[in-house]
Amino acid sequence: MRALLARVAEGGGSGVMTELNRLTYPRVQIPVGQAMRCTDFAAKTIETREVRRKKAGEAAAAKRQREAELRKQHLTSIMQRADSIWLGLDPLMDQRIASAYDQAAAQLKELRDACAQAGDIDGFQQKLSGFRLRYSNRPAMLRRIEEL
Repeated sequence: MRALLARVAEGGGSGVMTELNRLTYPRVQIPVGQAMRCTDFAAKTIETREVRRKKAGEAAAAKRQREAELRKQHLTSIMQRADSIWLGLDPLMDQRIASAYDQAAAQLKELRDACAQAGDIDGFQQKLSGFRLRYSNRPAMLRRIEEL
């Protein structure tokens, strides 16, 4: 121990540290197995990659399925509240500010999707025509909903 401390005092601290680490943490012996040919290794790599891709694809498909189911439930709830949403658009339009127009446009898009899911796109288009007619003097709002 004194010899090691003397070496540290002389400036050989990194060498002492290396030696202590080697004594404290001996190297793990990795068992040597049968040698693998390059072609076997490449085949194993390709197989592992394909398994990983397949699992990732299945996980992505399951995620899309969950998201689609959640979206369907969301649109069903929107359809149940459609009348109150239509009534809530007027107070938004009365604010006459861009953020309110953005909110109204987003709600109209949700209503469109909900009506499409429910098979009532004609009813939506009729109400939308009335909405456009009522607010025809607001070009900023009309621009936001022109693709509906």
